Amino acid sequence: MDHVDDHLPRSRAAIAQLERSLQRLETVVSKSHHGDLFLEQELKAVQADYARLDETSRLVEERLDVAVNRLRSVLED
Repeated sequence: MDHVDDHLPRSRAAIAQLERSLQRLETVVSKSHHGDLFLEQELKAVQADYARLDETSRLVEERLDVAVNRLRSVLED
């Protein structure tokens, strides 16, 4: 159980870092007067990575909640 708990802060930190990177890229792209294609492609790639990581994190959190609840139920019996 402790092993699982150790990974949650790292997952949340990774999501936070991706979110900060995404915000920086969005700022750069919005300031670009030329609509730099490279930056727009990079932004889209980071947005896709963020969406995948966010979904994976959500699924892991749901599964962990189920597992913890099952363990609590077993321990209570």
